[in-house]
Amino acid sequence: MHNILVTNIGFGQASPESLIKLKSIANIFLNEKGIRYTEELFLQNIANMYAIVAGTEKISRSVIEAAKDLKLIVRIGAGVDNIDLDYANTKGISISYTPDAPAQAIPEFALSLMLSLIKNLAIVDKKMHQGEWHRPMGSMLSSLKIGIIGAGKIGSRLIELIKKISPQTEVYYYDPHVRDLKSAIKRDIDFIFSQSDIISIHTPLNEMTKGFINKTLLSSMKNGSYIINTARGSIVDEDALYQLLECKHLAGAAIDVFGIEPYYGNLTKLDNCLLTSHIGSLTKEVRSIMEVQAVEDIIRFINNEPLLRRYKIGI
Repeated sequence: MHNILVTNIGFGQASPESLIKLKSIANIFLNEKGIRYTEELFLQNIANMYAIVAGTEKISRSVIEAAKDLKLIVRIGAGVDNIDLDYANTKGISISYTPDAPAQAIPEFALSLMLSLIKNLAIVDKKMHQGEWHRPMGSMLSSLKIGIIGAGKIGSRLIELIKKISPQTEVYYYDPHVRDLKSAIKRDIDFIFSQSDIISIHTPLNEMTKGFINKTLLSSMKNGSYIINTARGSIVDEDALYQLLECKHLAGAAIDVFGIEPYYGNLTKLDNCLLTSHIGSLTKEVRSIMEVQAVEDIIRFINNEPLLRRYKIGI
């Protein structure tokens, strides 16, 4: 039987049946200690592995080079920016991923962050736990202009959710790949950053979007506005964001993703920055779907059947 390394933390908890299926066709090496895999840890465990089931942990050229028997990488999630795709391609390694499942959870999560920011929930909760009766003034969605950066499956679904609970809210979007949405107005990036009260980011991480949300764009945001990032940390200049939050030019931010994870950086020092640990798609329902889909593709690959969710490198 083939050897499969599962570095993704908690794999099989949401869908135990999927893990049982996987164990019936291969030798499975689970991440039983629940630690995030580093390159060093990969190199210690990658020998003789036929496949890897991974989360966001980095699968570098060095890791792929050391994996002489590696034929398949399965990504639990939508983004594949943690994998050296070009080198994997030169080695004939196939990539499978689960791009559709997170789109069911992240819009709901982003909306919850949006509401938490404008209602000051995180700040009030902290003050209450410190013994302080704190009652800051909040805002309603209906009075705000919202800008969505990236209107694919996740961004467009977020727009739908916003309009369902607040039909009168004016929503803009920026996405060169999306023509027209019925419930939002397409605008250029400069307009959205200068005119929106809340900006929510939903673009993939690639060469074009890395560092895209830079100090210039962040500085152009309205005084007292908010920004949310549930996409990828490296899209946003974290140092510039810290500076603009510290000086209170931005009223607040909600950040679920970071350039380096786990994150222990300067944003943790700010009361006006709501931080979560990359949990946007971490629901029982979505995690179960991703585990089922991952195992389905592994079984198909072992049986020499086409992958249902193959990532096509270069497309």
